[in-house]
Amino acid sequence: MAESALYPGDDPFADLPGQADVLSAAKRLRGVARRTPLERSPWLSDIVGSDVYLKLETQQRTGSFKLRGAYNAIASLSPEARARGLVTASAGNHGQGVALAASLLGARALVFVPASAPEAKKRRIARWGAELRETAGGYDEAHHAAEAHAGRTGATFVHAFSDPAVVAGQGTVGLEIVEELPEVRTIVVPVGGGGLVGGIGIAARALGTGIRIVGAQTEETRAMHASLEAGRLVSPPYGATLCEGLSGDVDARSLALAERVVDRIVVVPEASVRDAMRRLFEEEGIVAEGSAAVAVAAVLAGAVEAGPAAVVLTGGNVDGARLASILGEDGG
Repeated sequence: MAESALYPGDDPFADLPGQADVLSAAKRLRGVARRTPLERSPWLSDIVGSDVYLKLETQQRTGSFKLRGAYNAIASLSPEARARGLVTASAGNHGQGVALAASLLGARALVFVPASAPEAKKRRIARWGAELRETAGGYDEAHHAAEAHAGRTGATFVHAFSDPAVVAGQGTVGLEIVEELPEVRTIVVPVGGGGLVGGIGIAARALGTGIRIVGAQTEETRAMHASLEAGRLVSPPYGATLCEGLSGDVDARSLALAERVVDRIVVVPEASVRDAMRRLFEEEGIVAEGSAAVAVAAVLAGAVEAGPAAVVLTGGNVDGARLASILGEDGG
């Protein structure tokens, strides 16, 4: 798309990262983030009728891809900006990434999270060394609280999905996929705020030819889908979701990037995410949180029109009780 509906007559991508930024992020992340496996799924390949590979960010440090963007952003800051302390908002995984990155780089970090965030994620944020503050409401309320704190104190705010350095760091997932599977035709990506799908889209457009970028959301986390359909920012009503990492609104920058690089978003029911989590465990032995399994639910709903395909499993940080409940369900 040559021009964003949000910025008629202007270049909406002037401050967005490009291929060079993703390549720089990859260098910065060497020795910090793992190059995660890209493994063929016999189960999904049989269903789709073409090779389907799983990009296992479930095996990333902190159990999620979020370390990539968080570390790249914090490492890119000036020493003075890091010395002021870092503050962010998170549904759980970005907070872990910021906490670990801050620890590695000798900075203090404060993470605002919804009180409803999974307990496992909250514990791990604190374990990585960050201060944790819980807020009422969802991700958007935590985001506003973190921004307000930055305004009051001068702390450096690390945006979970819209910071160009975060997007570039997340783009290294796409870089690894295209390097390892240059014939890939479709990449299926869970979509929340849009930082991951945007970064992957940048890498895929720069390094591959004819690669389709397909996003995956649920009916309760469809802010990006609704905004793309409307051509403007939309805040749809939200309900209970297994995909807390995808919840909340998008912003103008992430929408502009998605307009440029996303070919399609598949929206699935919440129930299909539960089924995908259970079947991933039963068929592949993989523990995936809902925000990751949504991509598999989209594949089962027909997201892959051309293969080979890569499906990004973004994280495996799920509370034990929730996982046990899902695995105990009758899938018949």
